[in-house]
Amino acid sequence: MRIPIRLVERITDKITQELTEREYIEADNIEKFRENILQIIKDAIQEEKDLEKEAEQLVEQHKHLLEEEDINFRDAVRKVKEKLAEEKNIYLDPEDRMNQVAHKIRKYIEEDDSIEIFVHPNKIRKLVFAILKDLVREEREIDREVRNRIRSYSRKIYEGTTEWKILYNKIYEDILKRKGLI
Repeated sequence: MRIPIRLVERITDKITQELTEREYIEADNIEKFRENILQIIKDAIQEEKDLEKEAEQLVEQHKHLLEEEDINFRDAVRKVKEKLAEEKNIYLDPEDRMNQVAHKIRKYIEEDDSIEIFVHPNKIRKLVFAILKDLVREEREIDREVRNRIRSYSRKIYEGTTEWKILYNKIYEDILKRKGLI
């Protein structure tokens, strides 16, 4: 569930809005509720980043074995990451990961005494999962559109360059404005 940081605020707002407008929950302090949802999502993203970093460090420490066995660095990192994720109970499949985060949000809502729940907690989890899935799908579509527009330029612009990043952000923002998302 690699959610771009620019999407985290939108997801948090959407979850907060949907849960309250549909009257699934009522929070004593809606801003505190929103901040806690935001923190759960940010923590999940950080968990994945830390997992990737730990896997890279472990592989780097044993790089000499890779050379002896003729193993690709990225493949080794992926395998180590899978093992670490299993040990830490972090799902790597994007859909499973979104469901895992939805469970964390549901658990938070169930355990917080300042939040009153009006529906079965599993209904809350399903709604949160659907919101995560829809917004991430939408983000992928926008990303694909931006990349296609950059590729359509007559002059080749290489990904990772400063020029590419500036152009990507400009086109991305234009698409968000066109879709009425900002």
